[in-house]
Amino acid sequence: MHRILPVLTAALVALPVLSVTPAHAATGAQRLSADSPFADCAPGALDPGTADGAIEPQLAVDPHDPRRLAAAWPQDRQRGVVLAVSDDRGRSWTRTVVPGLTRCSGGTYDYVDGPAVTFTGDGALLVTGGLFMADGSASAALSVRSDDDGRTWTRPAVVVEETDPDQGGHGGGTAVTDPRDPEVLYVVTPRFPAQSRTRNDAWISRSTDGGRSWAAPVLVADAGEGHLISGHRLSVLDDGTLVDVYSRVRFGEGPITSRLTLRAVRSTDGGRTWSAPVKVADQRTKWLFQDPESGAQVSHTTSLLSDTAVDRRTGRIYVAWQDSRFSGGGADAVALAASDDGGRTWSEPVKVNRTPTSVPVPNQQAFTVTLAVGRDGTVAVAHSDFRHNDEGTPLLTDRWLARCRPKPVDCGSGAATWRETRLTPTSYDMRKAPRIPDEASPRGYFLGEQMGLAATGRGFTAVWAKPDAPDRAAVYASVVR
Repeated sequence: MHRILPVLTAALVALPVLSVTPAHAATGAQRLSADSPFADCAPGALDPGTADGAIEPQLAVDPHDPRRLAAAWPQDRQRGVVLAVSDDRGRSWTRTVVPGLTRCSGGTYDYVDGPAVTFTGDGALLVTGGLFMADGSASAALSVRSDDDGRTWTRPAVVVEETDPDQGGHGGGTAVTDPRDPEVLYVVTPRFPAQSRTRNDAWISRSTDGGRSWAAPVLVADAGEGHLISGHRLSVLDDGTLVDVYSRVRFGEGPITSRLTLRAVRSTDGGRTWSAPVKVADQRTKWLFQDPESGAQVSHTTSLLSDTAVDRRTGRIYVAWQDSRFSGGGADAVALAASDDGGRTWSEPVKVNRTPTSVPVPNQQAFTVTLAVGRDGTVAVAHSDFRHNDEGTPLLTDRWLARCRPKPVDCGSGAATWRETRLTPTSYDMRKAPRIPDEASPRGYFLGEQMGLAATGRGFTAVWAKPDAPDRAAVYASVVR
């Protein structure tokens, strides 16, 4: 039986800074990740089914100081979490390893999954992540807190854990702050079944001391027989209402477009009780999409996920996801819907990405969608596509940012104007990305299920992963004003 580090502790773990990365003004994109900080750590049993390098970065901005940014990502086959912090709007970054989570960073668990970073209401950094043992014997969601931009850290606090593998395994989730109280945070974590194609559920944990400890988790949603739920995105509105948006998959035969829906549930009592789910929209994704020439799968699990963001001026909630309804099922685009009544009802989906429809349909595929809303109500959606791909050896791939100002036409309207910015200075070759074998999941070329995007003052900062060598990825950032 493994041992979890104590939940309640005031002890701090000091860790040296790894390096400082200067801004790369020539290309508009700068590399955040560096050489492996885990080179001396022995390989794990599941390494062949994981991605090498730095993948799926997440990004947070201090709501009280847009100059402060933090990005976190799993590195080197998910052996640990690396954090990059900027105090100058992304011009320079300081990297450090987040301690105490995995065996390669002084912790207990073998691997980390889906790490995320949050600025607490009092300006501290909180890193959360799902942890699991290679043999499936235990899993947990843990959090660690730093009050000095990552120089020292509290010991890990247990958000939720499972030591009976017959009960399934817990994933991680992003901590979300309550705007009314700087000490209150919430995390929604899914619990996946021990056997495939069986129902699962999701739980919410609450902290009232800035993430130093967590109360016992409470059930948020149950998938129901013959269903699976995943991709939870939690929002806390200004009045304290919690809204959780997630995907629900129905097992069975037939096209995935008839078996996948986005749902939302609400809580008005701090997560103790939840409403019945309402449908946000059908997710009419192609689900599995492929390299247009070779047929190899590409980041197939991104099709399941959505992202949400709140316009703090109005309370409007936006959700964006991959959807093929705009091309008659030919290729996934980016769909956007909104709620003006706290998640009770949702608008009809509209297309927001500007991928040209003049390119071959397989190259129109938009994927890995990320959403943010600025202080002035500007809505921004980042995604990847193959629009520059040709029949040559590389699978040319780019990352884009589409933005909409809410006037004169509402951004939830099909008549809204979306302005596009290219985030990748030059196309990269997706065929050089880490490739997950078919017997694992997610399989195919893989850079991450989600990337990072945050509103930073008058603009936005995006982080994403791309190959930097065959079968290895690195994390990059770009500021768009």
